[in-house]
Amino acid sequence: SSVAGDGSASGQEAAGEQAPETEEAEETEETEIEEADLSEEADLAPVEMLLALARLDAEAAQAYLAAADAVEPEEMGRQLREFAGDHQRHVAELAPVIEELGVKGAEASVRQLPLLLPVLARMATPLGTQALVLALLNNEQLTNLSYEDALQYDWEDDEMEQLLERNRADEQRHFEWLAARN
Repeated sequence: SSVAGDGSASGQEAAGEQAPETEEAEETEETEIEEADLSEEADLAPVEMLLALARLDAEAAQAYLAAADAVEPEEMGRQLREFAGDHQRHVAELAPVIEELGVKGAEASVRQLPLLLPVLARMATPLGTQALVLALLNNEQLTNLSYEDALQYDWEDDEMEQLLERNRADEQRHFEWLAARN
């Protein structure tokens, strides 16, 4: 301890030589952990991926319904209800596939989860229509990205891939409509 603490050149060199090696070892370990975390995420089972999409669609539907009740232009409310219907249809179409993969009562269980997106829509309501549109636009960014991620999976079933493509097309249409009003 007197060598490292005496300020001599040899003490500083010894400390300086050890620090970079230690930092490199820690960085390598952190990188390995991050890569392991990423590979775990990439290895989501198809049922987990579909459940996540169904949950997100259920939340988006409720957010649209909450927003539709809050917006002033009646025409906008009708469009938001239509988008809610699209999301509800997505849940209804995904549920039988999820059940075939072993999750019983998938549609009911997805709809009973605590919902965050509708709460965010209600929180934006007092800030006006523009804030509400922005909140819904953010929700649609999430759903679009989620469907894009799901389509990266190697689905062995062409019908499943086609279903996901149709749902993603709905999400893109929702996003474009909202973006035009932002």
